[in-house]
Amino acid sequence: MNIKRWILSIFIIVIIISTLGFIKFNQIQAAIAFGESFPEPSAAVKSSFVEQRNYSETSKVIGQLQAKRAIDIHNEYPGLIVKVHFQPGDFVEKNQVLFELDTRIEQANLLAEQAKLTLAESTFSRLSKLLVQKRVSPDQVDQAHADVAIAKAQIANLNAIIDKKIIKAPFSGMLGLTNYQSGQFLNVNTLLTSLIAQDEKIWVDFKLPQTLPQLAVGDNVSVNLIAGNQRITATIIAKNSAIDIAARQLAYRAELDNSQLQLHHNQMVSVEVSTPNIPMFAVPTNAIARNQLGAFVFSLDQDDSNNWRARSIQVELGARQGDMQLITNGLAGDEFIATEGAFKLKDQLLVYTQVPDSLTLEEE
Repeated sequence: MNIKRWILSIFIIVIIISTLGFIKFNQIQAAIAFGESFPEPSAAVKSSFVEQRNYSETSKVIGQLQAKRAIDIHNEYPGLIVKVHFQPGDFVEKNQVLFELDTRIEQANLLAEQAKLTLAESTFSRLSKLLVQKRVSPDQVDQAHADVAIAKAQIANLNAIIDKKIIKAPFSGMLGLTNYQSGQFLNVNTLLTSLIAQDEKIWVDFKLPQTLPQLAVGDNVSVNLIAGNQRITATIIAKNSAIDIAARQLAYRAELDNSQLQLHHNQMVSVEVSTPNIPMFAVPTNAIARNQLGAFVFSLDQDDSNNWRARSIQVELGARQGDMQLITNGLAGDEFIATEGAFKLKDQLLVYTQVPDSLTLEEE
């Protein structure tokens, strides 16, 4: 009797479990069918082809204008200023007198040396005649001749000192400021004023890091005035023979037009140097996505059903040009990529996009 009850109980349990399993199976099948009734996840984006552009890197450095002829005027000999022949800022001609120093002592010594020369020449002439008559020795004539030469040398020395105490402009140009007036005493090598020639050309000196491509003589650079918006083209005329060991920079000198005399000696300017054009790939900035591994773009490829699928490509970024991002590495150049809406994509996601006419024609 007990065995029959156990068998009946087991039978009932099996029926209940089977019934519940069948019900659960039907529920799972219904859920699967319900899930399959939903469309595959997808995203709509805008797209374009990768562009190729010529890129030229521009570097800006500070340069300094240098007049082709510019000097500081010093006195070679000490002395008292007798007269100043100019006003600060005057334009002077070549050899125009700027300062006169007191030369009265030199003038007096010059008169004495001229008298010595007259006496020496007279003595030499008289002894030369006596030598013909063999009344004096040749040594006496030689000494008289030397006295004449010494007197002439002393006169030449005094004339040179007098000339150097009359300070003149070595070339035509614009004078700078001066703080010296008549009656002041000048020590040797005193800075009196400056003189800058007003040439139609002016130089700009600047330095570039050794990491940049070197410029060649004849290359052009752009010079911008820091105080204004004027841009002038300058031509490289020389470069230093060695790199500065401290700054690791190479010095250049360029020449530019200054026919309007608007540029000034020692004026600071901005120099723009452009490297040669380099072909690079460019994509819209909104095509760039980022994660912890870096930057990437999504290439759109067609599957076996001709549906577009997203495929991520890691890229290395270069400079930006407006709304375009230059790519230095990672692209082949023929990719069809997602642009606006690319942030919604992931690998193998179904993508809907407007196909360019050029791509449609190629497929046909």
